[in-house]
Amino acid sequence: MNESEFFISLPGAAALRVRYLKDRGRILRFVVQLEMLIERDWTPIVRYDNAHQFVHRDDLKPDGSQIKTPPMAFANNEDAFNFALQDLRTNSRFYIERYERWSTE
Repeated sequence: MNESEFFISLPGAAALRVRYLKDRGRILRFVVQLEMLIERDWTPIVRYDNAHQFVHRDDLKPDGSQIKTPPMAFANNEDAFNFALQDLRTNSRFYIERYERWSTE
């Protein structure tokens, strides 16, 4: 089995934390998490993963609560992993601005 973790820098003080476990070229488990640098700490904003044997998204709020999306259907973990990467790259500004709005509520 092959386990890997790396970061993808995004504009501003943001990055994607990417972690996956592969076996024979297939992704078994993954986490793709959008993080923002807040006061010298990397803070998770949105996370996709396939914990609990299904793919879902957690929108993380500044107060520590989470909004959980229902299970998402994909043909395989590779499709889900690629969707997560694309969504968080494309919509990172939206997710960060929403998190910032939540922090003022």
